[in-house]
Amino acid sequence: MKFLFSTEFAYNGSMSTTAIILAGGTGTRFNNAEPKQFLKIGGKSLLEICLQRFQAHKAIDSIILVCPAQHLARAEKIAVACSKVGKVLPGGPTRQESSALGVDAARGAQNVLIHDAARALVPEAVIRRVLAALASASAVMPVLAVGDTTVRVDDAGMVTAVLDRGKLRRVQTPQGFKLDMIRQAHELAQREGFTEASDDCSLVLRYNLAPVATVEGDPDNIKITYPSDMIIAEAILDSVTCNA
Repeated sequence: MKFLFSTEFAYNGSMSTTAIILAGGTGTRFNNAEPKQFLKIGGKSLLEICLQRFQAHKAIDSIILVCPAQHLARAEKIAVACSKVGKVLPGGPTRQESSALGVDAARGAQNVLIHDAARALVPEAVIRRVLAALASASAVMPVLAVGDTTVRVDDAGMVTAVLDRGKLRRVQTPQGFKLDMIRQAHELAQREGFTEASDDCSLVLRYNLAPVATVEGDPDNIKITYPSDMIIAEAILDSVTCNA
């Protein structure tokens, strides 16, 4: 399994691109009855902010939104303000299955970006870098260097190794793919009965379909998982607004 590092590419805009937004969070770890994608910062829900980021990007041709079936109508009301949203679909019981549904619904695009709505503050530059790398790669993930010392532990919680953090990266989304290739990855997973992928690039690696290129992520592209993350997200949004 090979990872490639991609520096900045020039995106020529010639490839049609669909963004698949996965908004399937139920708020379990957030410890809130309200699904986190509907929580608000700066007067807007996280889902609304996320959709607007992709709506505003000129290289995104269409958007597919995947969300829990019980919140479908609510998501549709938010999505109506974004003209690029062509489909709002009920998701599956796992992230992987929701992603597969979005990929299956993508038609006509050459590239797809798969993004977690919990990363609502994704900067335009991250989307641009992923798209640019797709000019010469079939699978791309944005990453950040690991700042802390990282260790491996055994089942008893005892440290077995100190890992070389110079070769470790934290993974973000959106992850970008050639549509035919990521569709094949999900089909292979369905045949195997594998449902535990935490992201889509891991499926590409699992079935050895293509090298996965990396581009620089962004510290502001945080994943909102816990209540304290909302405080950080609000600070990031305020900072961006003040600097605009």
